[in-house]
Amino acid sequence: MRLTSLRLTNFRNYGKLDLSFNDGIHVFYGDNAQGKTNLLEAIFLCTCARSHRTGRDEELILHGENFYKSEVVFLTDRGLEEKVSFAYILPDALNSSRSARKMAYNDIEVSNISEMIGLFHAVIFAPEDLQIVKGGPGGRRRFLDLLISQTSRPYFRALQRYGQLLLQRNSLLKIIRERANNKPVSPQRAGKASDSRDLLPEGKDIQVDKEAPELPPMTIQEELSVWDHALATEAAHILKKRLDYVEKISDYAGLSLAYLTEANEELSLKYRTIGGISHTMSEEEIAGIFYSRLQRSAEDDVFRGSSSIGPHRDDLDINLNEYPARTYASQGQQRSLVLSLKIAELLLLKELTGERPILLLDDVMSELDSKRREHLLQIVSGHQVFMTGTDKEHMFENDKGTADSAGTEARQSINYYYVKAGKVTPV
Repeated sequence: MRLTSLRLTNFRNYGKLDLSFNDGIHVFYGDNAQGKTNLLEAIFLCTCARSHRTGRDEELILHGENFYKSEVVFLTDRGLEEKVSFAYILPDALNSSRSARKMAYNDIEVSNISEMIGLFHAVIFAPEDLQIVKGGPGGRRRFLDLLISQTSRPYFRALQRYGQLLLQRNSLLKIIRERANNKPVSPQRAGKASDSRDLLPEGKDIQVDKEAPELPPMTIQEELSVWDHALATEAAHILKKRLDYVEKISDYAGLSLAYLTEANEELSLKYRTIGGISHTMSEEEIAGIFYSRLQRSAEDDVFRGSSSIGPHRDDLDINLNEYPARTYASQGQQRSLVLSLKIAELLLLKELTGERPILLLDDVMSELDSKRREHLLQIVSGHQVFMTGTDKEHMFENDKGTADSAGTEARQSINYYYVKAGKVTPV
């Protein structure tokens, strides 16, 4: 896969920008706070309709404007030219009370993110990604979810359904808790099942047959069981995929770390979920175990008013030489670990999609010694690479040699762009 053009409108500090690219390595350099990272962010945005830096689309709009748009044109490894664009529009531009997110594939509007994700593949390594090792479980779950979603739309849809069902279950748990606090809990619901119509997943309306016999009311326990069965089905799909992918990522990341560092260090990954579940199980087996655990945790969950187990609470253990990397690895080791995970993501995407993803490196080269830079370029040889840095002369220390290590062809196609105040000038 090769990015051939990037077009921005009102994105961050860019009013209008239109850039064209060839194969090889592309280096954006210049002083800090000039817009280098914004370019990588705009490219990555077209992989998943999400910034790697913020969850607020409003922050991406150029000051004083009411929308932004990022558009990429790329060639697949099969030789097809394709286009993906993403735009965010504020309410005042729409004469509406709500903002809008607009996605398009080959100029045809796409209504759901699930239809966009997986069309354009890019892997980014930015300073924020150190949180994969250093931060909380949420960052590690997001790392897995984005990788898997790019290769499996059913997985992404399962994540969406799981999130909806989780909200409904938590709502019911709170209802049960409130009733228990106000009066003794009756074995029968005070109302009928239709009282909880607002707990149904979004878009699922109840069709009522007026001539049908009235059904007996469900107990609270029966209604909770209905949600638990539905939640277990989606959770099983998510867990099975995550467990399988962690096995694959672990192999690639371990080899990448060994090659990058030339050190006798062992990287191991373990997906931490509820006990008794393994990657060798079928989805049906996982669903059965998960449902049983939901039932056992119901009393505690009612007390909390939320669901205490599930994919939304799981974690990915990252160990270096059998010790938790979060607490025992140095800053340099943590950086190498995250870079190894990103290389694993790159290689796994290539294996599963047949396309070579684009690699985005935000201020990475300056943090690596010459040997690791050399090894990194060797590993990603054949991939189109975009990187940022403050100093062109030191992007490839001892330029002759480090860049050459990626191959003569890549050496000849290193392209430099000077970035200043939202202006990008090819050098």
